[in-house]
Amino acid sequence: MKRRNDPWDKPWVTIAVIVGIVAVVIMALVFFMGGGNTGGQRTAGQSTTSQATQAPLSSSAQSTAASAGIKPESIREAPTVTVPGNGAFVRVNYIGSFAGTYGINGEMVTVRNSGERLFPLNATTGSVSATFHKEDGSTRHEIVVEIYKDGKALRFAKNSSAYGEVNVNSQV
Repeated sequence: MKRRNDPWDKPWVTIAVIVGIVAVVIMALVFFMGGGNTGGQRTAGQSTTSQATQAPLSSSAQSTAASAGIKPESIREAPTVTVPGNGAFVRVNYIGSFAGTYGINGEMVTVRNSGERLFPLNATTGSVSATFHKEDGSTRHEIVVEIYKDGKALRFAKNSSAYGEVNVNSQV
């Protein structure tokens, strides 16, 4: 009786399959676990209460989480920043990590953060300058920088390019 030629009889085929599976598992772990630092470094102007405050989930977020097999109580939506009605502020909004400088009348502060942040200015009149850049190559999300005086936006700029930079200046 003549035996059929089976590819699994060759040892290199089994080794190639095992190596391929291990490579796919490693790539999936790197992709889903992320390689970046999720812990934050507190910098000047960062509010500690905004990190600790967690809003409850909306019903659409709960249904999405439930369909994905994730416990709704483990997911929190980020609270939106409310600009006060008096004073001067710089607001930065970017889903990823950003860094930059802001200040009034030449007194600049350097910060590094992520998400939506509101940075108070130490004076209410003068020349405001803010320069921020994205710290990643994302082109899907834009970084937005706004200058506020007494609750009203005076100027804003945005950039969605990879490692994009935004520069905003205004008199307040």
